[in-house]
Amino acid sequence: MHSKIYWIETIANLRLAIMARPRAGDWLQDEISHWKESGVEIVVSLLESEEVSELELELEATFCRQNDIAFISFPIPDRGLPTDTQAALRLASTLTNTGKPVAIHCRAGIGRSSIMAAAVLITAGFTPEEALHAIQKARGLPIPDTDNQRNWVLELKS
Repeated sequence: MHSKIYWIETIANLRLAIMARPRAGDWLQDEISHWKESGVEIVVSLLESEEVSELELELEATFCRQNDIAFISFPIPDRGLPTDTQAALRLASTLTNTGKPVAIHCRAGIGRSSIMAAAVLITAGFTPEEALHAIQKARGLPIPDTDNQRNWVLELKS
């Protein structure tokens, strides 16, 4: 059983998904192979270094590269916000303009991943409300985790 990839309905030239962190240990390579088979070409991990160690995901970047998946680490505190909004928006803009399928993950695929996905959608022209609605529809449950995260998204402008 692989971690589910939640593809978000976006615009024609943007394929974007959120997901929970991959299973670790003996399953990690299989998880990342599944991402490749599912069309993912760029993975953005929002986990902090302590979480990476705790979850035994130190080899995630290596296995991504072995599967020709670009790996980007952009740590955000659990249930928190990016420490640098401008850096988050620069990353979102880069992801919007790559033309490659992107999957963003945090620990559970609810809070941090949804606010970064919202930033990507907003840089692609969605309103903050449209972005949150599209992500919530794909994820099938209320997003993000906290009011602070929701407010951060609502304050973003394209």
